[in-house]
Amino acid sequence: MSAQQRQSQLVDSDSKWLVGMVYYRFMTRSTMKLPISVKGIVFQDGKVWLRRNERQEWELPGGKLDPGEQPIETVEREMLEELGMHVRALTPVHAHRYTIPSSLDEQGGVLVLSYLCEVLASTGQFEWKGEGGFADFGKFSVEELDDLEIPEFYCSAIKSALAEPVAN
Repeated sequence: MSAQQRQSQLVDSDSKWLVGMVYYRFMTRSTMKLPISVKGIVFQDGKVWLRRNERQEWELPGGKLDPGEQPIETVEREMLEELGMHVRALTPVHAHRYTIPSSLDEQGGVLVLSYLCEVLASTGQFEWKGEGGFADFGKFSVEELDDLEIPEFYCSAIKSALAEPVAN
């Protein structure tokens, strides 16, 4: 048997093994489906913009992907809708699976992607009443985050954004 024939035989046996493993994993594990929420980290005057939601938690502004939309498009659209700011998404800085037990569509969790954003222009118009109810907005320093009712992963996302060279 030539070296080429032996190599072909090895590839064939490896391929069969790989196909078998893919089939096994496909048949024995279900795919987890999570909604995706894209958040914007927007700094102005050395402070970060936050939104207080209907659960009375402070969070990064943002929202869910629309059908056919890319995450960068989502965050840029959401910053205009919620903060009245035209932004450019610079870089993704954080991802976290967040579980909201009281939520109807997010009990299994939501994948939260956070992007550092640069403000290009501002209309000054906030979205005071959104899909989830009334909201409030505020700018906070990193030191003030400790005194807020805010999920810890948002604080981590903000600190990660501050470490980016483009944030300074």
